Order: sequence, then C-alpha cells, then structure tokens
Amino acid sequence: MAITANPQAVAARPPETGHPRRWWALAVVSFAAFTLFADNTIVNTALPSIARNLDASTSQLQWIVDSYVLMLAGLLLVGGTVGDLFGRRRWFGIGMSIFATGAAVAALSTNSEQLILGRAVQGIGGALVMPATLSIITNVFPAHERAKAIGVWTAATGLGMGFGPALGGYVVDAFQWQTVFWLHLPAAALTLAGLLVIPESRDARSRRLDIPGAVLGTTALTSLVFGIIRGGEAGWMSPLVGMAFLGAALAAIAFAVVEIRSANPMLPLQFFKNRQFSAAVVIIGLVFFSVSVTFFFLTQFYQFVQGRTAFDAGALSIPCAIAMGIGAPLSAILVKRFGPKLLVVAAMTSLAIGLVMLSTINADTSTLQFIATIFFFGLAGGLGLVPLTDIVMSSVPPAEAGVASAVNDVSRELGAALGVAAIGSVVSGAYRSNVEHGLAGNMPAEVIHQAGDGLGVATVLAHSLPAEAAGHLLSVANAGFVDAIGTGFLLSAALLAVPMLAAALFLPGRAHSETLETQLQPEDELADEEAALAA
Repeated sequence: MAITANPQAVAARPPETGHPRRWWALAVVSFAAFTLFADNTIVNTALPSIARNLDASTSQLQWIVDSYVLMLAGLLLVGGTVGDLFGRRRWFGIGMSIFATGAAVAALSTNSEQLILGRAVQGIGGALVMPATLSIITNVFPAHERAKAIGVWTAATGLGMGFGPALGGYVVDAFQWQTVFWLHLPAAALTLAGLLVIPESRDARSRRLDIPGAVLGTTALTSLVFGIIRGGEAGWMSPLVGMAFLGAALAAIAFAVVEIRSANPMLPLQFFKNRQFSAAVVIIGLVFFSVSVTFFFLTQFYQFVQGRTAFDAGALSIPCAIAMGIGAPLSAILVKRFGPKLLVVAAMTSLAIGLVMLSTINADTSTLQFIATIFFFGLAGGLGLVPLTDIVMSSVPPAEAGVASAVNDVSRELGAALGVAAIGSVVSGAYRSNVEHGLAGNMPAEVIHQAGDGLGVATVLAHSLPAEAAGHLLSVANAGFVDAIGTGFLLSAALLAVPMLAAALFLPGRAHSETLETQLQPEDELADEEAALAA
C-alpha cells in the first residue's frame, strides 16, 4: 500500500530571516505544549475524586493515567512522519481536535471504562500534536534563532508540568472532577484559532508513507510501554510482562530490517550514526528516567506525611515551573558562550545536588526549604534540556523535523515511564520492608500486609483502627515512606552520572549553531528540494 505525499509540497527550509509570523506561531505551539504537559498533572490530582465518584479500583485509576501514556508514546513516530509528509499545520490541527474530543468523552464518562477510553483518545491526539510543535518551530525559525525558540517551548512545557497540579487541586476542590477535562476544550479552541498564524510546511520531496514501518514501530513502542507499565504494577516476572517485552523486541528487530531496506523509511536509521544526535536522545531519556518519579513521591509526601491539601501540594510545584521558565530562555543565551557540553554537565550536576538535598527531607522540613530546593531543581532542568533538544532538532534535515521531534518525545516518554516503574519499584520494596519490620509483633499480619501496599492504603487503614494502634501505624508508615523515598532520591542522583558522562564525551564543546543537513541529505535530494522551492 502506498500513500504518497503531495509532490507540490511546501519546502521545509526556513529563510535566513525566518517566517514573518514565526513568533506568533511559537506562541501557538508553545501554548499547545503547555496544555498537553499540564494535562497529566491536572488529571493526577483528580484521581481521588474520580475513585469516589466512579467507584474506580486502583487498577482502573492506573489505567486512566496509563492509557494516555500508552497511546501517546506508541504513536509519536507515526504522528511525526504524517506531519512531515502531509502537512504539519494540518495534522497539528487534527491532533488538537482529537485531543479535545477525547477530553469531552472523559468529562461525560459515567464509568471508569469510558474515562479510560477518553484518555486513550486524548493520547492519540497528543501523538499528532507533540511532534508538530517542535517541527513547526524548526521550519519557521532560522538556525541562529532556533535555540531561543526552543527555550521558550521548553519553558512552556515546564510551566505546564508545574502549574498543572496547582490548577488541578484548585479545580477539584472548587468544582467537580469533570471540570478538569472540560478545561481542555477552550484551550483546544484557542489553539485551533491560532492555526491562522502558522504557515503550512511539509517535506518537499514526493515520498510514500512507510506503512510496514509505521505498523512495526507502533507495535514495538506500544508493547514496550505496556510492559513497563505492567511491570511496575504486576511485577517484572509476570508472564504478560515477559510477552510484552518479547513482542517489543521482535517488532523492533523487524522494524530495523524494514527501515534499512525501505526507500522511504519512516525513521531513517542513519540519523543515529551522528553521535551527537544519538547522545542527546539517550541523555534526554536518562534524565527523565532519573527525575520523573521525583514529583510522584513528593506529592504523596506533602499530603500524607505533612498533611497538606491537594491544592497546597500542587502549589509547591510552581517554583519548579517558574525556575524552568527562567532557565530555558537563559540557556539559549549561555549555550552560545559556553557550548552544550559544559551547560548540560553543569545542569546534570545541579540536578544531582537537588536530588541529594531532597533525600534529607523529613516531616518537619519547611516550605521555604522546599521552595529553594525545587527552584534550584527546575533551573537546572531548564538549562540542560534546551541545548539537548536543539541538538536533536538541528542534527537532521528540516524536511524530517517531525521525525526528529517524535524521537525527542519518545525518549522523554519512555525514560519517564521506565523511571517511574523501575525506581518506583525500588521505593515500594523499601517501604514495604520498613513497614513490615516496624510493625512486626505489634499488628495482625493482614494489617501489616495491607499497610505495606502503600502509604495511601496505610492512611485509609488507620481510620478503621483504635486511636493508639492507628497512631503507631501512621508513625511507622510515614517514617518508612520518608526513608524509602530518600533511597529513591539518592538512586536517582547516582543514575545522573551516566548522562553526565555521556554529555562530557559526546556533546560538542562549542555552540551547536550549524545543522548537519548537508551531511545527512544527498545532493540530489537537495536539488529536488530547491526545485520545489522554485516551483
């Protein structure tokens, strides 16, 4: 089956001065990125209300989150390729429309299954939107302005992740959980209206959609993410998890064979021959692997150990968002002076220091100390992600910017999913061990077993016990949780040594101001692109 891109496609090489509406386009795609990154954190704060209203089980609550991640990560490569071939602006708009439709389905849900379906539809829309945001930036900004634009985009994603919990906490407290999803509709409408200022762009070459590559790539990514999700929930030795990983491996091997032989590969594997591109992709994944679980732990710590409200807990993530909003644009300036290598190594070091600082927290840690630590944490993240993203985007031909953007997004999603599952498993194991040791001989075996399932379970369980027993249970559970997440934070800090070393060895020591387009794109393809421009 051959689906061919328009031979009269708009050329994908921005002029030296950039598109005249490029800053308006940046505002639109950055707002879309803000909306999508805020989505996950907003929904997380609504889960307790959803559980009560829909009588959702723990497994169903997990899939309300995971169905979105599964569809998003699995379809990112397809989303990036479709935009490159058939119009980034067009498929950006289609993706936002699908995302809004999924939000409406979620808001109107009367049971958990409908809500899970709505979240999956949102994930499909997100897979079309996210690659388009960075590829549009690449195609409207000249090379010398691209790092600054990516800095703004990165700041928007940080603000989305940071303000999402606070906004979600306020909405859930003031209204109903459905309002969390209704909020996506006006955001999507504003984004769709903004399409008026975004120019269309696509690959200037006449190319076919790689159907076998799309099927195999999606199968490999979806199976891998499913295995990671289920491994964290059901255990890594589960037969279903093993089958998922085996399926992912076989599909990935078949995908590589097909892509090598294809005249129009969905993911040109020669991109990975560029060590700077490969290093940046791997570093991004390792960073998200190391730090994504941090806020998952902190949210529970704030509410269960320190007794803060959902809104108060969410508000404590705002300093991180503000810091990232400062660090990301600042990075675009500093990278020209110091180069990506020094900036990324410094950012990794700062993140590690922040994690070590978090490993010392206890029930009496002050709000001011959290604000200082989290601000420091966000600043480092903002400084490091901009040069890494810029390297990924500038290391491939602009005609295939959507694919590069999708690879960047896949690295983030896989790193985060695996980090939450793997480091989360270590913390869960340490917490259970602490609870079992602390309660041994003082509580019935069934109570000890249930309390070991999680701090939230222990908190609920305490309400059914006599006052003295409840106090002892909460004391042991809280202390066990604090000790366990301290171990998790230290493990995350230690793991950052790997991306730090990779940055020192493989990233350029000066500003990455030139693309590798002429190295990656044959001269006859360049000539075809110039002919399309002239036409």
